[in-house]
Amino acid sequence: MTGQSILLVGMMTEGIHTPFLADRDLALENARYVRSAAGRLGLSFKPDSFVIERAHRVLDEALALLRRIGSEGLLQAIADGTFGVTRRPPDGGRGLDGVIEQADGYFNPVSDVLTGSRPGEHGDPLAEVLGGDAE
Repeated sequence: MTGQSILLVGMMTEGIHTPFLADRDLALENARYVRSAAGRLGLSFKPDSFVIERAHRVLDEALALLRRIGSEGLLQAIADGTFGVTRRPPDGGRGLDGVIEQADGYFNPVSDVLTGSRPGEHGDPLAEVLGGDAE
């Protein structure tokens, strides 16, 4: 595939000056095994090969899925069970049981950064997390 030849074959005792003959024999046997098993591996990556065709098919399907999710919306994709067996309608689910109301003064720098909201009274959320001026 690359035109390179094997310079060293891994042997258990290659670190000593005179490796054991049995280790040399086993290393050569392993090299022959790998060569026979993977000797035609380069053919798998030619332009009309199965590997390339499969890669293009997977990429095309992924792009189609992302376009569908982009047009229908993430909540609808979840409702359709796009990401797994469990389906959740956009207006359904388990309700507000277990959801806790945020207390006054609640601060979560991660949600502020992710939503792009202004930090308000808390200053720069990154600066508070990183311990200094974020800029």
